[in-house]
Amino acid sequence: MQGTRTDRVNLAEPKPKKATPRCPAWLSPEAKTVWRRLTAQLKSMGMLYAADEDIIAAYANAVVTYQKATRLVEEHGLLIPGRRDDLVTNPAVRIQRDAAQLIRQLAGELGLTPSSRSRLSVEEETPDDGDALLG
Repeated sequence: MQGTRTDRVNLAEPKPKKATPRCPAWLSPEAKTVWRRLTAQLKSMGMLYAADEDIIAAYANAVVTYQKATRLVEEHGLLIPGRRDDLVTNPAVRIQRDAAQLIRQLAGELGLTPSSRSRLSVEEETPDDGDALLG
């Protein structure tokens, strides 16, 4: 049995205007690079909304945190010397894991994972949807 259960469809769902959100000035240069890549991808998918500015910024920061933690793990290893000369888990491993979990969560919210895309449908754009705002 396939189809959409009408009792689960929100007919009054708010529909934000498609527009390119402004990249926050407070993002690091690395996060701005992720921002540009992500907003280009979301635009090509027809899923770029100004209302998503904060979640896109959070995603960009999480990716940069993950990258930095990964570099630390690669540089120092999974285990590092502890206080009593025994080996302990590198704290960067936890940071890396937490950032990866946040990336996965935010990616799902933004429709960037295969499973989240399978639950989405994108409306056809009219000629003035978003493009008029870009100049």
